[in-house]
Amino acid sequence: MPQAPAITDRSQDIAFALGAQFPDLAAAGLQLFEEPDADLLRVEWDDWTALFPQSEAALTQLNTMSSVMPHLRGFLSPAVPIWERSNDTADWKRDWRAARQTEGRPLRPDLIVEQNRERLVRDLASFFHELHEFSVERVRGLGAPSFREWRDDHEALSRRSLAILRPLLSWSQITWARRWWSRFLEDDAIWTIEPTLVHGGIAVERLLVDPLVQQLNAVTGWHGLRVADPAIDFARLVDAYGTELGWRIVEHYGELGSTADAALFRRIRLQQTVSRFREVVQAVDRDGVESEALSEAIRRLR
Repeated sequence: MPQAPAITDRSQDIAFALGAQFPDLAAAGLQLFEEPDADLLRVEWDDWTALFPQSEAALTQLNTMSSVMPHLRGFLSPAVPIWERSNDTADWKRDWRAARQTEGRPLRPDLIVEQNRERLVRDLASFFHELHEFSVERVRGLGAPSFREWRDDHEALSRRSLAILRPLLSWSQITWARRWWSRFLEDDAIWTIEPTLVHGGIAVERLLVDPLVQQLNAVTGWHGLRVADPAIDFARLVDAYGTELGWRIVEHYGELGSTADAALFRRIRLQQTVSRFREVVQAVDRDGVESEALSEAIRRLR
């Protein structure tokens, strides 16, 4: 997942919002980024990171994340951030979450070599096994969105993506897209699975390893966590690291006792296509209908 461009024109407002709890903070020391997969502004300074919601929906995401994360620390092998909350909760624009930055370097694909491959496969498979074993009842009690809401999100994505694509694709291409979504949404095998807690935002920048790239140290970027199909985490993993490594991690995940059958592999492939439709919508929301980002997203979908 590429790093979102930095933003500079809101630094004074952000510094003021953070100032009550970080009195030595200066606007000049802030780096601001838009999260590419959420309506959030990420702010970094020294060894801290803060997330600012850009909508009420994004605030709900942050509330869920900060509620669930303390329960995952100690349950998961890698370290996870624990978020402090703003004291100013009257205005969602100033209702932030802050955490100390987690040590580690992003696990870029070029860092995975023969000498560390199997260790990293085991670490990643173990992380997903642990995460997907966490109690769904417990996480729902902590406010995580339900599996029904996840299906509703797919239905909304179908309507929005098709509306965007209708004037941009040929008749045969838009017909394929409509039929694909119809088959997907009517497929009982997708919606009758046993859902799990998922990270929901797996990306290279969020999987952190030790300096010698020997083990998985930490996982960040938890604002998309929810109850859903574990296939979504693996679809993002395969997109990030390729089919060969991704399938090897899924196989080891199965060896640990999690379900890794043909049905899971099929749903992973379907979720990869869902991701292509999602990229179309994100490109329009972020850069507009005339953007190169949208053209690239359509090329990837095709």
